[in-house]
Amino acid sequence: MDTWGGVEEQELDKRNQNRAYNLANKVSQLRSVAVDLELEAHEHNRMLDNMDGDFSSGSSLLGLSSNRLHGVLTAGRQNKRVMCYVAAAVVIIVLISYHAFSGSSV
Repeated sequence: MDTWGGVEEQELDKRNQNRAYNLANKVSQLRSVAVDLELEAHEHNRMLDNMDGDFSSGSSLLGLSSNRLHGVLTAGRQNKRVMCYVAAAVVIIVLISYHAFSGSSV
């Protein structure tokens, strides 16, 4: 009976070693995935921080432009006339561009 018990014990030990090896491989893969996720999260946080700075600078530029436009509109009669000419020129340029591009696509 001792030989049967020894063979059985060796077989169980071999299975345990195989399972431990498989478990170690899975743990290694999980560790690799966790490291990749951490790097990805840091990269996304860095990108979000950069976007926050970009939006803040865009917001300040928009505010400055709005203040300038308000200043031009509240200025004297001469600035209103110039503003009217600029608006008319922009409308004409847009209409000419629309006509040029819509005619070429047909």
